[in-house]
Amino acid sequence: MKAEDAINIADLHRAAKRRMPRVAFDYFEGGVEDEHGLQRNERAFHAYRLIPRYLVDVAEADCTTTLFGRTYAAPFGITPTGVGGLLRPGADRMLAQAAAEANIPYTLSGLSTTRLEDIAAVAPEHAWYQLYGARERRISEDQIRRADDAGMHALMFTVDVPVV
Repeated sequence: MKAEDAINIADLHRAAKRRMPRVAFDYFEGGVEDEHGLQRNERAFHAYRLIPRYLVDVAEADCTTTLFGRTYAAPFGITPTGVGGLLRPGADRMLAQAAAEANIPYTLSGLSTTRLEDIAAVAPEHAWYQLYGARERRISEDQIRRADDAGMHALMFTVDVPVV
């Protein structure tokens, strides 16, 4: 099945399972430990409903939002995905370029296989960086400096990984 032939997320899920190497599919599809957090997130997502409003003029609809002093086309962006290169070589660059074209933020994972400087060059007005804190403070400081020097617009600090 081609992506453009998919009707829903379940179709894309089945296609990904068939096409991706198992180690990559398991990494992206799963959650940690017993996957309780993943299951809660899925239940919460399914609780949302899109309710159509009929006979409403949407010709002038405006979804723009301002985040950290910049105006984006929508109130969402592309979230960090660790080792995106497992999905496809150059995946992070492609996603950053797509975000720039759509005028939404793109957050590069601290576990990316792509240098943050390369992403900042591809999407200079849209690039954010996700930092995993390191045990050695100087490593985190170096990553923050690199992100700032490259022009990353925002820093997302990940707190779900223990650092002692």
